[in-house]
Amino acid sequence: YCAAGDPISLQRALDSVASAADADEVIASPARDANALDVLGLPERWLRNVAFDEAWSGGAAFPGSGRAQVALPAAAGAVASARNADGQDADGLEMFNGYGGFTPYGDEYVIRVDCDADSVRLPPMPWVNVIANEHAGCIVSERGSIHTWAANSRENRLTPWFNDPVSDPHGEAFWVRDDETGAYHSLTPGPTPAPTRYEVRHGFGYTRFRHEHGGLTCDATVFVPRYEPVRIVRVSIRNDSDRPRAVSVFSYAQLVLGGEAAATRGEVSVAYDEATGALLARNNERGEFSARVAFAAAVADGATKSWCADRASFFGDAGDIAAPAALTGDSLESRTGEDPCAAWQVSVRIDPGETSTCAFLLGEGDEAGAARTVLHRFTDAAAVDESLDNVRAFWRDLLASVQVETPSPMLDRMVNGWLSYQNLACRVWGRTAFYQSGGAFGFRDQLQDASALLYLDPAYTRRQILLHAAHQFVEGDVLHWWHPPLSKGIRTRFSDDLLWLPYITAFYVESTGDDTVLDQVVGFVQARPLEEGEDEVFLVPERSHQAATVFEHCCRSIDRSLTTGAHGLPLMGTGDWNDGMNRVGREGRGESVWLGFFLYDILHSFIPLCEARGEARRAEQYREYHRNLARALEEAGWDGEWYRRAYYDNGEPIGSARSDECRIDTIAQAWAVLSGAASRERAEMALDAMERHLVSEDDGIIRLLTPAFDRTPHDPGYIKGYVPGVRENGGQYTHGALWGVRALAEAGRHDRAARLLDMLSPASHARTQDAVHVYKTEPYVIAADVYGVEPHIGRGGWTWYTGSAGWMFRVALESVLGLTVHRGTELRLRPCIPADWPGFRIRYRLPDHATTYDISVENGAVRSEATMDDAALTVRDRAVVIPVHLDGRTHRVHVRLGSDVGPRYEPRPA
Repeated sequence: YCAAGDPISLQRALDSVASAADADEVIASPARDANALDVLGLPERWLRNVAFDEAWSGGAAFPGSGRAQVALPAAAGAVASARNADGQDADGLEMFNGYGGFTPYGDEYVIRVDCDADSVRLPPMPWVNVIANEHAGCIVSERGSIHTWAANSRENRLTPWFNDPVSDPHGEAFWVRDDETGAYHSLTPGPTPAPTRYEVRHGFGYTRFRHEHGGLTCDATVFVPRYEPVRIVRVSIRNDSDRPRAVSVFSYAQLVLGGEAAATRGEVSVAYDEATGALLARNNERGEFSARVAFAAAVADGATKSWCADRASFFGDAGDIAAPAALTGDSLESRTGEDPCAAWQVSVRIDPGETSTCAFLLGEGDEAGAARTVLHRFTDAAAVDESLDNVRAFWRDLLASVQVETPSPMLDRMVNGWLSYQNLACRVWGRTAFYQSGGAFGFRDQLQDASALLYLDPAYTRRQILLHAAHQFVEGDVLHWWHPPLSKGIRTRFSDDLLWLPYITAFYVESTGDDTVLDQVVGFVQARPLEEGEDEVFLVPERSHQAATVFEHCCRSIDRSLTTGAHGLPLMGTGDWNDGMNRVGREGRGESVWLGFFLYDILHSFIPLCEARGEARRAEQYREYHRNLARALEEAGWDGEWYRRAYYDNGEPIGSARSDECRIDTIAQAWAVLSGAASRERAEMALDAMERHLVSEDDGIIRLLTPAFDRTPHDPGYIKGYVPGVRENGGQYTHGALWGVRALAEAGRHDRAARLLDMLSPASHARTQDAVHVYKTEPYVIAADVYGVEPHIGRGGWTWYTGSAGWMFRVALESVLGLTVHRGTELRLRPCIPADWPGFRIRYRLPDHATTYDISVENGAVRSEATMDDAALTVRDRAVVIPVHLDGRTHRVHVRLGSDVGPRYEPRPA
């Protein structure tokens, strides 16, 4: 979010990089620097100069690095040999790849981390979990590094966010010590691992670490309660020996209380609070968060506790987080210092066979009273256990809304939990991850994310529509992104942001039948307009005295977008969906073919809504533009074998066979089909070209465009600053790739859509240990991008924080399995499955949380037959129509699928 040319933003970005030096474990590397610069939006020439050398690919050893000991051939072979032909290991993990695998129900991903005196066997990159509620959250890696935030994951970090996949430093850490011998080790595989195997279980709403060493079985579960703004680590220690044991458990947290540790150094103060027995921390120099009060506490019934709030005292002269001086003393010194931290020691005596539990809290309240309220909520182990049970129950119940069984276990694992968990916990609530710390709401981003949540609970989608409508300017444009709570953000000339409001609103209304959202009155924001030649401005908007219905908000978005360039296409501004093409239309003349298709689809949905509301003049205005746009798309958008992507300000096309670079782009071909604007013949040609030029099954990727921008004299924008084949510049940008798969399904390409969707699955990229060493990133959450350039073809990029999670869920459910909801009164089933699939099953729970539809499909019939509760169902428009009854019952639907049911492309003329 560093604005180009903004020295203040640039300085803050540089401070962000510099602050990493505050951690003892940090090591600079080209791979890490590339991620850091990318996240911070620094000048593109910096990105361009990054050296992607094979020696730094993550499989080699990094001197002094925590990830240095990843590849241990002997250990790797021993682990890999435990996998059977079905991809299971000896303990029943599915899709086991030598590092980890799914539990049989798919609700946990289990990672095995083997440690000895000299090495720790880790995955090639950190495999993390993002755990959050609406108010706070944390990121936890398989090595046990934790980053915690409250209120805003970028602007109000409680502990450091490092973005260092090489050393994966610890800003928080936990140890257990034998008080008789003084021997200690960490409860997680870092920073001071014991010579044993650690089992790491990433689950929905929690991560659990377990290991056995020295006659103790240690268990540490990291979670965030359903509602309270606090991160909790619940620790249990079982004495497996035949004698009583005196044991101490330690926790440590480096306090940031702001954006970056370097920026808040000297501003944080900590004091012991007699009323709660907790440490309370403040930073009165952090703007809108200054009144907030952070807290750290230990919950341990009947144990002896001590604390320390001074890093110098805790670490001693060596300053080594792997060997803090405080762990060698009897108890922590109850002292504060100029360089504060929050550390606790809990000392207990455990009899043979007995288990002792304690918990460590780190959180923040709006003010001291709110902080104490949370602390009083968790005064004993029973309250902590109840909270953990509630979190697990919440996710179990929510994710049970949609469950599928298909011939693809990889698809099942993703759809049945991990995609929706990634979407809600990370994208909507946390808005941060290991590689990108956002904190802000993106106008286009979370709207799309929320559309996929409609199938779990449409209330999420409705709330997001209202939130985004409230961040529209009176003039109709919107904040590209904004940070809560002040809504500070940037006003831009992006051409697509504002249109996602009518697009998602129309989808919501058509799916739920909830027309009342259109009449909901929502206010606007106001701020100074952009000056001539100004691409964007960072500002804090004011609330306007004007308000309007959501319908009017949507229409203002459309009205402002009815622009026309020299070719009759809408103007691109300083970027459409592809932010990196920010100079294609910067002078005000460049046009976007993709935006034309997108707008075409929106007008098709909104013209009937205008007519239904008596807006005849507006409906006719939209209809006329719709007709003209259809003509322009076919005349100026078509290149001969596929659709072009855009036109530069000077009139030169992008995405043309005569282009020197970027001759073809995935999303233009996909949306020609998804919008219904293309003729049947041209739709087929466009998809054929996309498959021929952009789909690479050998590499396991679908490229966004090809060839990549590199040496063209044209200036498309900062996309050209990326190494060719990386991210939007010719790599796989999974969001767009999924639109490509959706288009193939909508066109009825049964044998291609499901196959390519499987190919895009992260589990598919990490089937084996060799595949893991190529892909490197997590096998259980979708990556925003996959590299498409040697020597890193197939390497995963940013994970977790990507809109691909929501779209993969929708493409799987709506486009491949073919289930959609219409007006809240009927389900329609129009599958696009391969001929070799014997069938599939969907269990879909309606929004009343009581009524369930159990749908089983058998493939291979000549003509379709369908029943619900033994009563015949009808087939209409190539879909099985299933009536919705909100009666709290389970309705059983059985379909024998024939060729008369399934998608077939039909143009939607203007």
